[in-house]
Amino acid sequence: MSNFSRKCVPFTPFERSLEKSNIAIVTAGGVHLQEQEPFNIKDELGDLGYRLIPPDVDANHLMVSHHHYDHSDADEDINVVFPIERLRDLEAEGFIAGLARKHVGYMGYTMQLKAMYEGTAPEIANEMDRGSRADAVVLTGGCPGVCHRTIVVVQREIEMRGIPTVLITVSPEVSAQMRPPRALYPKGFKIGNSLGRPGMRELQRTVLRDALTLLTENTRPGEVVTREYPDYGEQYEPPRVKN
Repeated sequence: MSNFSRKCVPFTPFERSLEKSNIAIVTAGGVHLQEQEPFNIKDELGDLGYRLIPPDVDANHLMVSHHHYDHSDADEDINVVFPIERLRDLEAEGFIAGLARKHVGYMGYTMQLKAMYEGTAPEIANEMDRGSRADAVVLTGGCPGVCHRTIVVVQREIEMRGIPTVLITVSPEVSAQMRPPRALYPKGFKIGNSLGRPGMRELQRTVLRDALTLLTENTRPGEVVTREYPDYGEQYEPPRVKN
């Protein structure tokens, strides 16, 4: 992890107002454009690549290549793991200034952790640091174990570039082990529903708004803040994983 101990949490203060900030999305959920090369789900070691996604993308042109979590809800509504349309909603209401110039999707599951930590994660952070014009980054995971580990590594790398971040986690125990700079856990949300169920536009918007608001609050580095959202409906216990 770039020779940076988990005991030391990189933390960049958010010194702008949200209404003047451009926001980027980074997800470990395997999201990419339909015309881009899919992630190699046949490789048992995992795909270390990532895909750049433009801010004006049509959400209907996005898809998921990942085989370590149930992404059927994301197939129906990509905003449950990659809230590109919800960011546009927040822009329209004046909550944020707009979207960053580029966003990133990658398949967070890999057995090549050293290569991920020393290669892919810094590369993604560099994308955010160079040309994205991101004032802050919101991140989501994919699979319950490895994805929620690697996304925190990416998050920490971005923070070390001086860009504030916030993670929306649905595997809070795993995320907490990696000590994210800032994180929101929507209590009871299942894997594959980082921001809620398909079509729940207002709930997705509320979760995203709450996550971004954490940037302005006095949170403790490494802390996972839990919030309850009764509108989600049936509650799920987060999985306990060892991988």
